[in-house]
Amino acid sequence: MINQKKTIALFGRLDSKGKEYGFVKDRIVAGGCEVITIDTGTRGSPEFQSDITREDVARAAGRKITEVVDRSDESKEIEVMMEGASVIARQLYDKGKLDGVMCLGGSRGTAIGTAVMRALPFGIPKFMVSTIASGDMRPYIGTRDITVLHSVTDIAGLNRMTRKLLSYAAGAIVGAVNTDSEREDTDKPVIAMSAMGGINRAAFKAQEILEERGFEVVTFHAVGTGGRAMEETIDEGLIDGVFDLVTHELIDHLYHGYYDAGPDRLETAGRKGIPQVVVPGCIDFIAFSPPDNIPEHIKKREIFWHTPEVAIVRADKTEMEFSAKVLAEKLNKAIGPVTVVIPGKGFSPGNREGRSLYNPEADKAFIDVLKKKLNPGIRFIEIDAHINDETFAGQAVNLLCEMMAERKQG
Repeated sequence: MINQKKTIALFGRLDSKGKEYGFVKDRIVAGGCEVITIDTGTRGSPEFQSDITREDVARAAGRKITEVVDRSDESKEIEVMMEGASVIARQLYDKGKLDGVMCLGGSRGTAIGTAVMRALPFGIPKFMVSTIASGDMRPYIGTRDITVLHSVTDIAGLNRMTRKLLSYAAGAIVGAVNTDSEREDTDKPVIAMSAMGGINRAAFKAQEILEERGFEVVTFHAVGTGGRAMEETIDEGLIDGVFDLVTHELIDHLYHGYYDAGPDRLETAGRKGIPQVVVPGCIDFIAFSPPDNIPEHIKKREIFWHTPEVAIVRADKTEMEFSAKVLAEKLNKAIGPVTVVIPGKGFSPGNREGRSLYNPEADKAFIDVLKKKLNPGIRFIEIDAHINDETFAGQAVNLLCEMMAERKQG
């Protein structure tokens, strides 16, 4: 059987980065892959003729290239090319003509390139060589599996440094698309689980039990992007049940914390009607990074240091009560089965008797409001254990397994 050559799409501004893209194209072809070039430039003439022109890209966004250039507001033309390039990327993927994507650029090239990558599903190799990679890349990466390589120098001409960097970047994308992923076809139900460092004992125990009982577990790190990725994965229909052990992202959204997952957190599973066990894991604190971002009015509260760069501030009674109200409102919308499980001896690592975040009065206020506001049809269970105790994880997982069995029988 003859293996078909893989195709890598190069999206880029062939006016300002044409020589560099030509160099990368040659290296990828030498590595045994085919290349499709897409020109996203808007100003100068392209260094070489692309397979898909800038006119095609503008047209995919519903515009003419002559309408795109706006020297009074460069962001408008970038937005048009981001939109058009993303449409083309998805079209190529849907037609089976794209196995990987690579882009080079500074701020504008990175904006366009990563927009293209965010339009593609998980598992398609995505390589962004960027001059701004040492900064905050969260807006560019979002929830996608994008590999970002810091170019160190500006991508402006071919020299001993850029040739070396671009050569191994080309080698990396060639290697990625030619790697046999050995995908295993399985009919195991998939459970999405949220987790966070500090309660790994409970998370590992939960995963162990679920896997022993025939489930496949996909864990999402509840640091903002992780929660958004979990909600998106559920929305795509890839998840059969949810063990939401760490719902901390909710309180960070409400109080402008570092791990904000946005307004839709804790809503998708309910909307899709799939079984979910929800635990108020780490919902008793607000995270700030860097620590200088702690608001002045709460700086005197107890602080638990997760890392030198992440400060965890205890939520007070009022904040806990409001978080409970919002959580109840979200869960009450669910059209499927929901069980809320409360760890009675503490919601987070620092929330044990004798530790800095211990505040049983605030926790009780949360529990009372949540219990009062939840619809009668939502099961509410309190377990006399700390969230990080394996006994808690075992009992909470048993509840989810019961729900999954009932769903299968029904």
